[in-house]
Amino acid sequence: MSEVRIRRKSKTFGFTLSTATSVANTLPMIDMAGGMIEVGTMLTAATQINIWASDASNGPFFQLYDKDGAVVKVTLSASTADGRAYALPDEVFAAQFIKLVSHTTNSTGTIGTAIFKG
Repeated sequence: MSEVRIRRKSKTFGFTLSTATSVANTLPMIDMAGGMIEVGTMLTAATQINIWASDASNGPFFQLYDKDGAVVKVTLSASTADGRAYALPDEVFAAQFIKLVSHTTNSTGTIGTAIFKG
């Protein structure tokens, strides 16, 4: 009997954090069902990355809120010595395109990688 294998596609995108939504990288979520982000070192005062969403790559983008009206975000752990990997919130995966926007200038310029699985 042959082994059943589920084949999932994977996509990886680079991004640079900014507090300006207009310059944040657009990341395609089409056909993706899960993912995480990896970010390099940043100041300990950086607390979160907000998620903005759109149904088109050129926007308009809107800040994403959950069903209870709370901002959908990735809460950052304080770290000055090493990078971190964070799971993306489930609410993100209904979006066609997202932008990762710094909540504070303390993380501006931080380079990261988004890894999505379909």
